[in-house]
Amino acid sequence: MDVVAGVDGCRSGWVIVERAVGGEVSVRVEPQIRRVLLDARLAVVGIDVPIGLLDAAEPGGRECDRRARALLGARASSVFSPPVRAVLGATDYADAKERSRRSSRHELALSKQCFAIVGKIAEVDQVMTPALQQRVVEVHPEVSFAAMQGDRPMGSPKKRSVGRAERVALLVAAWGVDVEGLVDRHRGRDVQADDILDAMAACWTAERVRRGVGLRLPEGVVVDSRGLRMEIVR
Repeated sequence: MDVVAGVDGCRSGWVIVERAVGGEVSVRVEPQIRRVLLDARLAVVGIDVPIGLLDAAEPGGRECDRRARALLGARASSVFSPPVRAVLGATDYADAKERSRRSSRHELALSKQCFAIVGKIAEVDQVMTPALQQRVVEVHPEVSFAAMQGDRPMGSPKKRSVGRAERVALLVAAWGVDVEGLVDRHRGRDVQADDILDAMAACWTAERVRRGVGLRLPEGVVVDSRGLRMEIVR
């Protein structure tokens, strides 16, 4: 199994970037994540979705979230605190905030940005098991891009043209493929350019895990109440 994948959410489902180690890059969109995560053909899958959730909301979220923010510096705001698991069954934002507050002695709610992807977090959480984490890892694209240049955060936000150019240049240097061409061929109304670039960064990290050189935040093992490791791999 020498094929790895990077996954990022998009409006129509999930962007999947696959690469045979050292080879070609392919891009596709899948409406559901289950089949991708359970695809035994994939040696490693890096996915930009929280894996492992707290039962009680804590300031700053999980330890891995706090470590990622410290590493990213000026880009720290790109790392939001995931919801507690009780929020995954919420019917609307008001319900989600109340569930989060009830979980915590700090009475913490959650951001609208976080609530916007609760459905995708729940979709992954339904599939994940400790055993599956042997080859499915949580990544954060900004952490991956920082790792590409020696754990130095990106200079500009990804939504700006200069920020996109920075990220494209790193991927071209890493893979030697026509990244812009791949993005232009697959972008559309429901798949943004930064969705594809983020999935590529996740795929790059999956390759590092496959080679045994992926690094984890934090270094120690921290698990949730279901035994899922709470870590971000870079």
